[in-house]
Amino acid sequence: MEKNPKVFISYSHDSQEHQDKVLLFSNSLRSEGIDCILDQYEDSPPEGWPRWMDKNIREADFVIMICTRDYYKRVMGLETDGIGLGVRWEGNLIYQHLYNSGTLNYKFIPAIFSNGNKSDIPEPLQGSTFYNVDNLQQFDTLYWRLRGVKTKKPELGKLRELPEKERKTLFLSGFIDLELWNKAGWRGVAYIHDYENKEPPYMAILFSDKDIAIKIFQGWQKRLGEYDSFNELRISIVEGDVKGEPYGYYVHISSYPENIVKRVESEKKDFNVDLMMLVSRIHRMNPSPSSQNLKIFKERFNLFNSFSLIPGVLHNDNKIEIIEGIRILKKSIEFRQYSDIKSKNDSDAALNEVLLKEFEKK
Repeated sequence: MEKNPKVFISYSHDSQEHQDKVLLFSNSLRSEGIDCILDQYEDSPPEGWPRWMDKNIREADFVIMICTRDYYKRVMGLETDGIGLGVRWEGNLIYQHLYNSGTLNYKFIPAIFSNGNKSDIPEPLQGSTFYNVDNLQQFDTLYWRLRGVKTKKPELGKLRELPEKERKTLFLSGFIDLELWNKAGWRGVAYIHDYENKEPPYMAILFSDKDIAIKIFQGWQKRLGEYDSFNELRISIVEGDVKGEPYGYYVHISSYPENIVKRVESEKKDFNVDLMMLVSRIHRMNPSPSSQNLKIFKERFNLFNSFSLIPGVLHNDNKIEIIEGIRILKKSIEFRQYSDIKSKNDSDAALNEVLLKEFEKK
């Protein structure tokens, strides 16, 4: 059998009309199974009113405090001496219970009638839920709280899908695997020619580590095949005097980002690029001023309009080893003069120390 909640009603004797309203309120609760304890149901408790109040406040499941301006003044100790001693005593008991519970309030419930205000509630309880018991809906809400019936939560639904955010697509455009290139030790280039003029010239990219050189070229060949048909890999040879550098020229290995995009779009039509990162490597070649290797390479390239890119190893004794079986045919290479690089947007701007210094300032 369900237990009837025991409720002590604390109030001040403001007027006969007010006492009648409190009695009517208590009777309404009792008619619906709430065991209300009210001084108006007692003539004279044998233990005396102070102990009666103490005992019933301790034993009650809840204490409903009917708050008015007079009730507030008496509980807060603002009333004239000698007036409202009963409510003062109840107020002290309520304070002590709150103190003993570490200010956690599970028991004391403020309530008002329609002519009351929230400001009539003593400060220690103004943070608690209060009820206007003249309001039928609030009366019912209080009733079910006294019964321990909580509002049933609906089942937890599925979270909404996050709204689409604009995302920037970063596309890494390049043929330089930084980790591999740092280990490989790029040492320069060498040119190989067929003096019978039966096939295009060769450019060998020379590394210190043979195994990693093979890995680099196998990666390129896997990506490009034996022929760079979209002209994605960019190689430029930049000649001309450079302040502070001995005679020679630069070899710059980079990429043509626009051609990479064309190749990717040919494979995946919905490809979209917002940002592109370019990674490249530069090597300064310092041949003898009398060397004809680069000159012959240019002539043979112009003759065949192509060249083969192959890996090689430059050993410590300066002997060159060509790694056979891996080559990539290219029909494009750029021969340039250092003095022609004047814009920071130039594909070879990284070579220009003047532009580099301008970049560092920005």
